[in-house]
Amino acid sequence: MKQFTQTGVRITAALGVAVTAIASCIALAPAATAADLAVGNIDGSQTGSMIIHKHESGSQTADGTPGGKTATGGTGVAGVLFTAYKSNDIDLTTNAGWDAVNSITVSADACGMDWATPAISGYTFANGVAASSVTDANGESTIANLSVGAYLVCETQAPSTVKKKAAPFLVTIPYPNNNDNAGSTADGSWLYNVNVYPKNTVIEYPTKGIEVTKNGLNTASQINFPVTVEVPSIASADQFSYFIVSDPLESQLTDGEVASVKTGDETVPAEYYEVTKASSSNNNTVSVGFTTAGLTYLKDKAGQTVTVTFTATAASLSSTGYIPNTAYFYVGTFTGDNPPTTPPTPPEETNKVVSAWGDARISKVDADNNNALAGAEFRVYNTTSDGDFKDSCDAADITGDPISVNGSDTFTSDSNGIVSIAGLFVDSKVLDSDATAVATDHTSRCYVLVETKAPAGYVLPAGNAVCTALKINAGQDPVIPRFPWWAVWITAGFVISGVYVWRTGYQTVPVAKGKTEETADDESDSGVTAAEKA
Repeated sequence: MKQFTQTGVRITAALGVAVTAIASCIALAPAATAADLAVGNIDGSQTGSMIIHKHESGSQTADGTPGGKTATGGTGVAGVLFTAYKSNDIDLTTNAGWDAVNSITVSADACGMDWATPAISGYTFANGVAASSVTDANGESTIANLSVGAYLVCETQAPSTVKKKAAPFLVTIPYPNNNDNAGSTADGSWLYNVNVYPKNTVIEYPTKGIEVTKNGLNTASQINFPVTVEVPSIASADQFSYFIVSDPLESQLTDGEVASVKTGDETVPAEYYEVTKASSSNNNTVSVGFTTAGLTYLKDKAGQTVTVTFTATAASLSSTGYIPNTAYFYVGTFTGDNPPTTPPTPPEETNKVVSAWGDARISKVDADNNNALAGAEFRVYNTTSDGDFKDSCDAADITGDPISVNGSDTFTSDSNGIVSIAGLFVDSKVLDSDATAVATDHTSRCYVLVETKAPAGYVLPAGNAVCTALKINAGQDPVIPRFPWWAVWITAGFVISGVYVWRTGYQTVPVAKGKTEETADDESDSGVTAAEKA
């Protein structure tokens, strides 16, 4: 998808001096002198048309001509409607009429705030004549049945993909098809069907990705957010006034920083941009803004991509477990030496990305008497890649190093036997630009829970019996009901609340009085069962 920002339009409009709309962007040659064609040869009773070719700035391979005989190439801008407003005060069958045309300067606001109210000082205009349709995929449309006269052309309708409408411009019917205007395609006649070439600078929608590199909550720089924008092609007389990529982070995300800035595979020199880290004073927004030297650098990179990779830490959970994120792209151009000082409103926003997280509450109890067991220690491990989203998690799918949450990879049962794991990664997704639902494809993820230290008076079972499959659901889990209510129906050695453990059973061995751990014979069965969320 694309968005467009207009960098200026200039149209030639008659015998004599060219009539300027705002800045040069139209592919017509300078206007002819009055001696080239006789005003008296204009047929005032004839009607003409305006054939509009709306292209992306910089995409044409050749300048267009009023007769339309030159192949220009170029990428069309679709969905735009132009309307022509005839001046009531200019008679092109007279020299005075052409003198008036040549004296007019068309201002940027000549079409009014609504782009449908023509206003040039000293002139009035008739009702508008709209094109028969919006521009097609090639950027073409026609305004037909135009009587002889001077027309102010306004871009009266544009799709949401057009950021900034084309500047107003003036066109005459007829138009002098002479050497100065049409070069080798000229035939020395008056053209009643005139080709015009207003252009826009195309802004591609920025895109955003997501990569979670560490699955435990509150691990530094564990999420990468690459934001990619395309450098628009702008007119040679124009400059970039600002080029800013920013990422306002959700409250659950902290420590927003910039990992890299690249054009294609090339690292952008650090002196070409400034980084603003996320903080409470800037609404937790991290951004990259190009310097004056950087803006000049970008002008030579038209059509290339700039990728800014932001990093952040998932510091806390939302109630749903989902943490959405959207970045923004500010870009503007100016002609001359006085750039604006503030970015546009609103900016171009990226698609959303989202990550999902869930926490776990585990209760460790004695199977014989359901008494809480304090001091048991656990670690959590990732599963193998093909085991992440199984319907039935498998404790055999263990891989990698233990996961750290809040700076620790060991989780200990408290005096109530409760083990709290503050947050584990579930899934992430790059959403479509028009997505309304913020959710991931998976709402649960498999992990492996490993008991690494038994409570005092107990020993660990041998081998893989210490491993238990664990399924984490996105969101904050409810508080586990207090003893002894839930112990009535719990027969396993410990219970999981809000997560699902599918592999049941291992033995935790209590040490019998007067016996060593290795020879203890007073064994108590221990297992795992799943508790539904409240």
